Amino acid sequence: MGIQTALGGELRSAVPRPARLRGECPVCAGQHLLHSVSFQAVPVSCNSLHADAKSAVAAPTGHFALAFCRSCEHFFNAAFEDDRIGYTPDYENSLHFSPRFVKFVEDLAHRLSSTYALEGKLVVDIGCGKGDFLKRICSISGARGIGFDRSYEDNRGEKVAGVEFINDWFGDAYPNVDPDLVSCRHVLEHMANPIAFLQGLCSHPGVGAKSVFYIEVPNALYTLRDMGIWDLIYEHVSYFTPYSLRAAMQAAGFEVLDEGSSYGDQYLFIEARPLAAPTAVGLSTSGTIEALVRRFDRTYRGKVAWWHQYLTKKDPAQTVVWGAGSKGITFVNVVPEGARISALVDVNPHKQGRFAPGSGTPVVGPEHLRGRPLHSIIVMNPLYRDEVAHSARQLGLGSEIIVA
Repeated sequence: MGIQTALGGELRSAVPRPARLRGECPVCAGQHLLHSVSFQAVPVSCNSLHADAKSAVAAPTGHFALAFCRSCEHFFNAAFEDDRIGYTPDYENSLHFSPRFVKFVEDLAHRLSSTYALEGKLVVDIGCGKGDFLKRICSISGARGIGFDRSYEDNRGEKVAGVEFINDWFGDAYPNVDPDLVSCRHVLEHMANPIAFLQGLCSHPGVGAKSVFYIEVPNALYTLRDMGIWDLIYEHVSYFTPYSLRAAMQAAGFEVLDEGSSYGDQYLFIEARPLAAPTAVGLSTSGTIEALVRRFDRTYRGKVAWWHQYLTKKDPAQTVVWGAGSKGITFVNVVPEGARISALVDVNPHKQGRFAPGSGTPVVGPEHLRGRPLHSIIVMNPLYRDEVAHSARQLGLGSEIIVA
């Protein structure tokens, strides 16, 4: 028998040990919290796919309990347990096989290169993954680069002159690394104590007044306003709003140079540099997000119920989900009948032939769909709808394409 989530979904994973809910915000330590959606069991690592269905179904799960801080407008998983997460070369979250995403990354690399005159300078990429972004920004700018990540694999892609990778975390063990630009993309949301993490970066022996930091995280307001509900995953402790991201950077001792949203408003970015001494952070929030939180709680339940009904009518065995990243993994685990979907489709060849944690859903490449009688293709990210529709036409598929 599957495990029921708080929203009525079914997961086919072992029951996690009970988690003690955190009672204070990881950004401002505020205790005036509003609790929202929760799940009894979700995969602790969406991006660690499995070699066989049996091990995928038995993947570790954890309790997810979304909390909103009324003091700094930050969201976080109050049930997160840091010791349950580990990042190894099996962790695969590269999006650089999508033309849409590659264009975004290249535009970002050009902008940072121009703004900070990176030619001949040193770029350090913290949490570099498989190294795709660092290679691109160094190729575009003529900068040198050092990437740090325990999930890095040396056999991935072509080498770029002046770029090296270290299979480790960036810290005081590398005092002679003195970066001009520090990139830290989609890392901060994974940190149980984001302020301590940022303070560690700010106080690194090689970091000085010349060092500029580019921080990028998922945008919690996109999740709330545009119902990007499939972005809620265990390994993301934090869900930053523009206010809570700025508050975190200032509390850690940074001066904010620029900030905004990108990638269809799905990401937040902030550019900053260390200050000689931290400044006091005055909490003066907009006061409008709490209403969105309350609406989100209701709408989330309704959206999950709608997809349950859709799959019941359409036959999940003749349905595929396009996107085997965190959104797709969440969908097949949370939506009732989702585990019966025939496959997750992904253009990343390193995911193909593997299985989704929790549901055990196989991951296939687009070519696997050719000639198959499919009723529906569910696209997990609206930014990829045109890209998926183009691929479907090339494969001769007449399936309904619907965005989740």
